[in-house]
Formats: sequence, C-alpha cells, structure tokens
Amino acid sequence: MYKFSEIEKLLKYKILPLKEIEIVNINNAMGRFLAENIYAKIDIPPANNSAVDGYLFRHKTITSEPVSKNFNVVQEIHAGEILTKMVSNISVIKVSTGSHIPNGFNVVIMEEDFTVNNNTIKLKKKKDIFRWMNIRKKGEDIKAGRKVFSKGHYFREQDIGMLASLGLKKVNVIRKLRVGILSNGNELVEAGKKKLSHQIYDSNRHMLYSLLKRNYTKVIDSGIVEDSYKKIKQKIIALKSKSDLIIVSGGASSGSKDYIVRIIKEEGTINFWKVSIKPGRPFGLGILDGKIPILIVPGNPVACFVVFFIFGKKLLNLLFGKKYYSNDYYLVRSNFSMKKKVGRDEFLRGKTFVKDGKIYVDKFSKQGAGILSSVVWGNGLIRLKSKDNHIKKDSYVEFYPFNSF
Repeated sequence: MYKFSEIEKLLKYKILPLKEIEIVNINNAMGRFLAENIYAKIDIPPANNSAVDGYLFRHKTITSEPVSKNFNVVQEIHAGEILTKMVSNISVIKVSTGSHIPNGFNVVIMEEDFTVNNNTIKLKKKKDIFRWMNIRKKGEDIKAGRKVFSKGHYFREQDIGMLASLGLKKVNVIRKLRVGILSNGNELVEAGKKKLSHQIYDSNRHMLYSLLKRNYTKVIDSGIVEDSYKKIKQKIIALKSKSDLIIVSGGASSGSKDYIVRIIKEEGTINFWKVSIKPGRPFGLGILDGKIPILIVPGNPVACFVVFFIFGKKLLNLLFGKKYYSNDYYLVRSNFSMKKKVGRDEFLRGKTFVKDGKIYVDKFSKQGAGILSSVVWGNGLIRLKSKDNHIKKDSYVEFYPFNSF
C-alpha cells in the first residue's frame, strides 16, 4: 500500500504537461494558464505623476520660504494633459490626481493643507516636506523589461487588469484540458429517474462535473456504465481518443465485478493503487497509451470528494505545467479530541469558528465515507497525519478550506 507522501512524487514524475497553446482576448483569459513568460515593454506609470489633488512645487522653493508666504497659482494640469508651455519663473502649479509632473518640480502638497483665496494659496501650518512627496515616480509599479507573469501562471481577476495596463489585448494560454468522467456500478441510477430500494442516485459524477467545470477545462460526461467488462472497456477506449485525463468513479475495489484496474493494465499501466489514507484508500492512477492519465476514485461520495480535492487539484496543475503546486492550508486549533490509527493520513470534515480571537475547528459527528452531508456541513478538511495517534483538544491541525479549490 502506498503512503500519502509518496503519491505527490509519483504524480509529479508520471504526468506529462499539455503543450498546445491558443491565443485568447484578455477578457477571456481569466481562469486560464499562461503559456509563456510575459515581460513589460513599458514603464508603469509611464511618467512621474501626482498621487493626490494639490499643488506642485520645487522642493527648494517651498522649503526656503516662510509658512506665511502667499503663492499665486497661474497654471493648472489635469490628468491626461501635458504642460506644453510653462509661464516663466512659475513657482507653483495646481494639479489633480494623475497629473503629469513637469521637469524640475518634485513636491506635491495636498490642497487641504492650504487656505485658498481666489488664485492665492498659503500653507495653513508648518509641515514636514520632502522630495517626491505625493508623487508616483516613473516605473515605480512596473519597470520596462521586468518579468510580470511566469509561464504556468493561473489568471485571476486582478491579473486581467495588469495585462490591460501593460497594453496587451491578447495573450497565449495553454489550451483547455479535456476531461472525461465516467461512473461505474450496477447500483447507480441517473438523478431524476425512478430507482428501486437497492439502488442509489449517482452523485459522484455530478460532483466531479461541478468541481471540474472551470474555464480551463472541457468536461466530457460519459454517464453511468454497468458492471460489465466489455462495456467498461468500450467506454474507456472511447474516452481515451478524446480526453487528456479520464476520471472513473467506482470499480476500484477488489470485488469480482471491479474491472477497472484490469482494463487499465490491458490498455496501459497502473502507477499506484490503494493508498494509506482515510477516506479514499481504494483509489489509483494509471497511464493509457503512455500519456493519458486515468484517475480511479472511490465510489463512496465522501471518499470521491476527498481524493479529488486533495489529489485531483494536484493532477490538474501538473497537466498545466505547474510542477510545484501544493494545496492551500492553514493551522487551526482542534475543538475535539480523538484517537487515531498510526500509519495512515486521515481527512475529517470540519467547520471553523472564531473564539477569543483564535480560529478553532469542529469535526462532523460522523466521518463515514458515505455521509455526504458531512461535506455539505463543513467548510474544509482537517488533516491528521500518519504519525498521529491521539489528537488532543486545543492542539494545532492542518485545515484545507473548500473555497481554495
């Protein structure tokens, strides 16, 4: 049986990243993976500009005059304008936020620091004044030539704003990942249809579909297939021709009708099967035709969710070339105590709360692999490590929030 710590290494060295790229408008780049490094061709901001509404001075002028000095304001610059002709011997210019700063001027003082009488201004009181005060200097955000995004970067909303500020209209991204999903089991019935008392509705496929439905994927839903060696093999071969990744729910145990592992061995190789984690021990990974990963996730819905939440995300990132991706977690205090079997990692469904300024976590009362309501109740997973045998109340544990997917 494989250890939890071994699986990430196996995934890292067995998964081949996608190579094909496509060009998309930046408005369609959110949620996609960058296919190349992006370097700035311009400075941001492109020139010195005012950070506030106020009055622009030369440092020497404003610091050498007494506070009671009156200044006459005869020129003004607004954002988007440039001063083409300057009044001779001018000592002050009124500016708005974003206004271009002419050469020789290097101090902006906010307008609320002055009393104003028509075009005459005077400082209200003495204040500390320094060079480049309230001025955004050329290139202080981004300098021309700097690497702004690295290949493999996952675009978020704020990143789209940065692309636009760099003057980019289009960007090269890795093409969408084609993921085929399939549920296996005689007991499964499609939601919305009538079922018998010994049957259950297929929740895993719909859950996986929702977890996979991102801007970087195209999901191919192959429905439910009964426990038939021939039919399962036909489905897998059909998916193989049009998928970059296949995920099969169910059929990964050791029953007489669990054919998945056998079929994968015939069509490719099994890299691992059965892992020392709870829930989710009967899950594995195979490679078809030397390049197409096939992930076998447990039929129990909580185990299916946990395996995909922990390992599926890693697999997706590897396919997009992100070799060093790791799941987000933070430390919280346990609001429970329990004994645990040494030798396996366990993932409990938990819900965090704040008490006395500290973050605590409760665990769901029942932790069975089929209790899907525990995942609905919780807001993340609590990891108990392989070496742990007793978790004391108020001890620190790793918490993996669901909203980090």
